Amino acid sequence: MKKIIQRFCRAISTNAIFILVCILLVTELLSINWYFQAVCVVLVILCIVILAFQKSKVYSLRDIDKLNQQQRDEMLLYFSREYFEVYVVDLNQGSYEIIRSSEQQKDNTRYLTGDFAQLMERAIISWTKSPYREKFEQLSDTEEMKRRFAAGEKKIEFIYRSYDEKWKRLECFPVPEYGCDNEKMIFALRDYSEEMQIRKNEVLAAEAMNDIYSLVAFRDIEADRYECSYHQLGNVLDFPEKGRYSDWVNLMLKSIHEKDREKFLTELSDERFHREGRAECEYRIRDKEGEYHYYRQYNAKVNIVSGTKMVILIRNIDEFRKHEIWKAEQLQKDLETKAKELEMTRLLAEKSKDLEKALQQAESANNAKSKFLSTMSHDLRTPMNVILGMAYMAKKHINDETAVDRCLNTILLSSQNMLALINDVLDMNKIESGVIEVREKSEDIVKLIRDIELLIRSRCEENQLIFAVDCSRIVHRHLCMDKLRVRQIVINLLSNAVKYTPSFGRISMEVVEQAGTSESQCNVVFTIRDNGIGMSDNFLNRIFEPFEREKTDQTDRIEGTGLGMAITKNLVDLMNGQIEIDSMVNVGTKVTVTLPFAICDGEESCAVSDLAAKQGKYPGKHILIVEDKHINMEIIKGFLEDTELIIEEARNGKEAVDKVKTAEEGAYDLIFMDISMPVMRGDEAAMEIRKIDREDCRIIPIIAMTANALESDVRNSFNCGMSGHISKPIEPEEVYKCLNKWLAENQTQEMK
Repeated sequence: MKKIIQRFCRAISTNAIFILVCILLVTELLSINWYFQAVCVVLVILCIVILAFQKSKVYSLRDIDKLNQQQRDEMLLYFSREYFEVYVVDLNQGSYEIIRSSEQQKDNTRYLTGDFAQLMERAIISWTKSPYREKFEQLSDTEEMKRRFAAGEKKIEFIYRSYDEKWKRLECFPVPEYGCDNEKMIFALRDYSEEMQIRKNEVLAAEAMNDIYSLVAFRDIEADRYECSYHQLGNVLDFPEKGRYSDWVNLMLKSIHEKDREKFLTELSDERFHREGRAECEYRIRDKEGEYHYYRQYNAKVNIVSGTKMVILIRNIDEFRKHEIWKAEQLQKDLETKAKELEMTRLLAEKSKDLEKALQQAESANNAKSKFLSTMSHDLRTPMNVILGMAYMAKKHINDETAVDRCLNTILLSSQNMLALINDVLDMNKIESGVIEVREKSEDIVKLIRDIELLIRSRCEENQLIFAVDCSRIVHRHLCMDKLRVRQIVINLLSNAVKYTPSFGRISMEVVEQAGTSESQCNVVFTIRDNGIGMSDNFLNRIFEPFEREKTDQTDRIEGTGLGMAITKNLVDLMNGQIEIDSMVNVGTKVTVTLPFAICDGEESCAVSDLAAKQGKYPGKHILIVEDKHINMEIIKGFLEDTELIIEEARNGKEAVDKVKTAEEGAYDLIFMDISMPVMRGDEAAMEIRKIDREDCRIIPIIAMTANALESDVRNSFNCGMSGHISKPIEPEEVYKCLNKWLAENQTQEMK
């Protein structure tokens, strides 16, 4: 019908133009009035305009129909990517048109329509489960939907669970150019299971993070802004949920412990964050009640669409710190009850200003203690086994003088080995405590080398080793040195060479004098070589560490504490010298020690001849021995049985004090005093004797004779008023030196 009307209008317009043109020509020929001609011209123009308008209108309708078809195809393409159900709903008519449906074929759904109310009834029954049906019922009210869109609502959406236990998302939004004549909406459904799982994981992660951290915030570095997503620091300090980051830092600094503020600013600085991409710091915050709590802050970098952000995580670590403090206290208690050999570690821990550092030192000391006990247990039990075995054999063959003599010699040698091990431990303790001193005096270095040669040569002969010594290039024999420490260094190195060189091997020592930094000073270089089992490069890196020994099949049979090289290195350093070691497995070892010495004038020697370790006679001298152990008393008296001394005994410190008080003034010439005794200790007894108001009690020599052999024990003896200190096990030479010093001097004074 529409097309017929259009054709009719076009026909009328064309004929009208033809008739008017003819009339215009006739009037011109007949010279009719110009007014009539003008009217004809206007009518012709009007017909032309009407005809043009009709043609344009027909073209526009065709173009619009084509455009609507293109938009429909584009809409179908867009929604097919995201949605499995798409409907266009006319809210005025209550009808819908299917754009896409999973229940229909694509080509058959383009123009399918239906009643929207029926669609919603079917959706309520078959699409969703119980708690979500009310949402669908609300969409059935088309008037309510029109009101919400008219009020400016851009989208109506909700998430529901379908009968197949999958999550779906429904979205309703007005079509473009929504208005009174075009009140339509898009009704679309899409699968939401994957997004729902992501959201669930995010919620779980957020809840877990909230359980761990007291604050979670994000910072925009460029804008200097922060925003908290979660925080539980309200009981500590108040601050807004979002604001300027610099203001938040200033607020935090007011509550942070003053000793932690510099660390807070340094470790959490933007410079460090930009350089490393992260930063962390531990500090203390004062709460509203004035109590400090430990917190640890992490700043990490996250990249999002809007740019790089900083995530700030703050965690309370009070429980962790309390546990650390508890562990430190337990370790401290353990250290206090350990053997006194660990005194150095306890002192270091007490001096530590940082609790964590003290904890690390305590753990290191505990490991060293375990290693020390394991090593000493092995190395002390070996000679002890020999001593006990030989004692048993001597008792078994008591009537065989030769067998008993051999057993006693073996017992004596093993006892000396045990004492050497103990002395190594004590020397190491003295060196590490910093109390050992170098006491230099004029000594003959050639004589020292010859004495060492005699000692080592006898050992080499026992092991069938070749031993060569060359000291021909010594220019100055008399040098200022600590003879005892130089001897200890050289014997340690040569003893190692003897121990680790198999039978029929070769050991050599070359001693060379080199020019020093001045005319009055020279350097002596000791070079010791052997062709023994050698050492690996890996072990050479830790050879100077205490208790270190290379574990091989060959070294397992050799006794030692692993302290010899550590002591040697410390003594060389103490004397401002140098030590170098070159070694190769199964080839041999070369050790070079360089020591600086001052050159002495003449051949002066300060050897202590008056204190020679020789047994003397002291007729008429009266000494008091204070010892609670009967066997120790018998040993000491056995050392002194040929000295012609008058010996008196006391079993504890109190008995000794009473004997001195009741004796006549000057009755005792010397007192040997044990320290660890019942009733009254020896150091306490010494102080009580010094308090007695008599001249002899103030000057009488009191010599500590005790198993307490640490440097701290020696200092304690002198602090308590004692005159000397002899460590157990007691050697006769030490007793004789003491008697020669105190009693021989008194004899000389009496003679004068």
